[in-house]
Amino acid sequence: MEIERKLVIGLRTYLVQGNFKECEDQVEDARRAFPYAFIYLAACGLPPSEKMRATADEVTHYSTEPLGLGVPNKLIIEKALAEGALQLVIVDGDRQHFMATVKDLLDKYGQRSVAVIPERKKRFLFSREELHGPTVEDLLNGFLRLSFGCNLKDPAPGLYLFPNARTLSGFKFNAQHSWVGDAELVKNVFTHKLAVESPEISVREKTYSISRRDLVFNSFLESEKFFGVTLAEVAEFIKTHPEESLFGGNFFEIDRTVEAFGGFRSQLKIKGMKALVLAGGKGTRLKPFTHTIQKQLFPIANKPVLHYIIEKIVRAGIREIGVIVGPNKDQVKNALGDGSKWNCSITYIDQDDPAGLAHAVLTAKDFLGESSFLMYLGDNLLRDELGDFLKEFVDSGFAASLTLKRVANPANYGIAEIDSHGRIVRLLEKPKNPPSDLAIVGIYAFTHKIFGAIGRTKPSARGELEITDAIQQLCEKKENINYRIIDGWWEDTGTPESLLDANVLILSSAPPTPAVKGKVSKTAVVKGGVEIGEGTVIEGDCVLLGPSVIGAHCVIGSGALIGPYSSIGDNCSIRNAQVLGSIVLEDTAIDCTKQIIFSVIGKNCRITSDSPSKGIDKVTLRIGDDTSIKV
Repeated sequence: MEIERKLVIGLRTYLVQGNFKECEDQVEDARRAFPYAFIYLAACGLPPSEKMRATADEVTHYSTEPLGLGVPNKLIIEKALAEGALQLVIVDGDRQHFMATVKDLLDKYGQRSVAVIPERKKRFLFSREELHGPTVEDLLNGFLRLSFGCNLKDPAPGLYLFPNARTLSGFKFNAQHSWVGDAELVKNVFTHKLAVESPEISVREKTYSISRRDLVFNSFLESEKFFGVTLAEVAEFIKTHPEESLFGGNFFEIDRTVEAFGGFRSQLKIKGMKALVLAGGKGTRLKPFTHTIQKQLFPIANKPVLHYIIEKIVRAGIREIGVIVGPNKDQVKNALGDGSKWNCSITYIDQDDPAGLAHAVLTAKDFLGESSFLMYLGDNLLRDELGDFLKEFVDSGFAASLTLKRVANPANYGIAEIDSHGRIVRLLEKPKNPPSDLAIVGIYAFTHKIFGAIGRTKPSARGELEITDAIQQLCEKKENINYRIIDGWWEDTGTPESLLDANVLILSSAPPTPAVKGKVSKTAVVKGGVEIGEGTVIEGDCVLLGPSVIGAHCVIGSGALIGPYSSIGDNCSIRNAQVLGSIVLEDTAIDCTKQIIFSVIGKNCRITSDSPSKGIDKVTLRIGDDTSIKV
């Protein structure tokens, strides 16, 4: 009786809609088999039922989703130690281990065991994503093979089996066949010097455990740290000793798993980075529009440029974003808020007197701290995602990384000079005789070493601290600079012409079929990928050609033609006119007989004509907000 009073039964379970009855039965089964034991249930998923709470001595609901076996194992072991247990049984909460059998085993082993963990038979680990099959088992078991030279038998994922394991890392084990769970359980066993028994128990023929990829990879990370062996080393051992190591896996799956794990590790590093987005400056090349609109907020396909940038940064995995703002900071703050719209955190950093890109980095030093960071110029748009660029940066260990693009007119850009070994040796700003056609795109990645380089940088002829000069300082200190040449399009949206080019590129990637939320008359023609906003009315015999986008609460009147490659903002009214390849901002009314082409028209404008056109008269307009003209 005293033994049973010192017995802790730890049940770990993932509660979902379909297994409540099964878990309730197991808790009751444990109570019947061990009436004097302390029964502890560690559950994740849905909250445990009142019946479970009433039957067990203590219940912990530690998460709404699985966090890996290490979490419940740790809770159970800590509870057993707190209760002063002489014996501990850890089982899964899905009734594959029957308590009567467990009790028989305890009677058989008596006080020779501190932890009795029933062995699972025919358990397979697979994933909803790219990892599946027994290769994961091979790799997990391979960690222990390399660390301890054990001859593994009947492997199961996360369950390490040691036939004849009398000693393990200096601690004595008294079982003939013992296993311990994942790295967290291994550490607890070693820390508390627990003996482990693993008697064989008859269980269901097959038991499947579905794990998300990140849980599997987190187990690899813990195993690497604890055993001092990398996954790549384990994989190489398995591939060179298949007769000893391979349990139904294959080399292709092993290589694929190692590659995917490498991507996972890189992604963890990227998540630890911060981003710095530059959204200040006066936008002199975009006047008259920048008299009233901060240039980084100009809408392309009816969405501000900064929104595209924040979305791209968040998709890459970075969640902490600092935004450099200048005199129009309230506009930027109203457009971005605190970042919750994109599930990120945005911090605003004042730079009222712009003095160069490197100066902006210095201004953000307190926000950036020691973190590596992405720097993104807020008027740059590009098709490529940031994932590959950032992965190459974090994997390289280099001090900085640049994005480059081959251009036809390199004398108009900052240029990177590459030596015969493919290394960046020099950066030049708009050289008369460019040594290459590789223009520097406004997207960079830096380690904290950039601050020392900026400290050694002198102001340029225009009195600014140039980021290219700071990167040149890194080169001169023999720091390696990584780079990626992007394949897709890139637009620096600093001029009206580049805004129109970006508008074409963004619209070209839209779906080729209409997306209609407003009302369209039966006599109107809508052809191709035209997006029509909520509350918009398309009247009469007008024609809409995609790709184009028309905002909310607009009226497109009879006789109008919109598109292709036109973006019309909210609350606009267009009658009679043809608007092709143009950007029209919100609250603007157009009622004229002209063909408006390749135009940029600001907010709250009025465009009319005196008389009907004789034929098709074409006009190209660049007019800022609150302008009224006749054409």
